[in-house]
Amino acid sequence: MGLRKQPQSYADVVQGKTLSARIKDYRALYGAIALALIGAVLSLQSMLYLNIDSYGVEAIRARWHWELVLNIQILCFAFIWFSHHNRISYSQGRWKARAIINFLIGFAAVGMPIFLTVLGTYMNWYRNPPEIETAKYMIRVAVYIWLASNFAVPLVQSLIVKKKRARKAIGMRFGLVRHTPAFLVILFLLMNDRLPNNCGYAVAPFLCFAHGALVYLEKAFRNPPYDREVTA
Repeated sequence: MGLRKQPQSYADVVQGKTLSARIKDYRALYGAIALALIGAVLSLQSMLYLNIDSYGVEAIRARWHWELVLNIQILCFAFIWFSHHNRISYSQGRWKARAIINFLIGFAAVGMPIFLTVLGTYMNWYRNPPEIETAKYMIRVAVYIWLASNFAVPLVQSLIVKKKRARKAIGMRFGLVRHTPAFLVILFLLMNDRLPNNCGYAVAPFLCFAHGALVYLEKAFRNPPYDREVTA
């Protein structure tokens, strides 16, 4: 009589044995973590600006706030570089150009808090915060740009890489599951008036970055291109 295979214990799952067997590219996982962290930071900042009457101007100038933002920013820059380095180094030709474009997009995304810091300093928001309606308008514009770019980038990439592989990549990108955060963003914005403390607008940045993080997460469960026979 053969021995029955014992089911995995809860301890094995907690220790990550099951998950580690499924994850093939930890570098891509770091990219997903970076985008999720930046999305959380931007949602925190949005919450402060959208509820300035409750939190006060002191909250956006507090030392804890900026130490948190800057430390996470540095960590995420390192994560995004680590996530893309091998893909750029081991790619060739058109695929290298595609890998560089992906890196620049990811680097710009995780650099958004720095951009907002510079913009806020220029606009003197740390002394005179913008009106709530102005903050809402800026969030809406940012969401529209983010969502449009997530549909436009695959089309641009299709002009760079081979058509057969590009069609496959675009088909996966347009999957329903991957775009669930995009649908949720629109839903939260539409329901914002029914939610307390402008939560619909505050959660929008996190959902947008979660939308991008799913791209990295999907790659994490596949062998990286430099481990395959065909460089991608």
